Amino acid sequence: MKYENAGQLTDEYVKLIDEFMPLVKRGYSAGVYTQTTDVEGEVNGLMTYDRKINKMDEKRLREANLRLVHSLDNNK
Repeated sequence: MKYENAGQLTDEYVKLIDEFMPLVKRGYSAGVYTQTTDVEGEVNGLMTYDRKINKMDEKRLREANLRLVHSLDNNK
């Protein structure tokens, strides 16, 4: 899948996090985003093929990941 810009790619990542949230509450304990860098014909990595550019909005990724990590804090 190809994205037009960093915003679109970040939006899709955040959407994946949002889709994972209900699964955590049902007992899932892990999720893995396997494409850390672009490879050959695939361009949905967190970084470019040469690892020189972080392609996603790091602030939004951090916020989404922290929201997921802390999603069960109130349920203890």
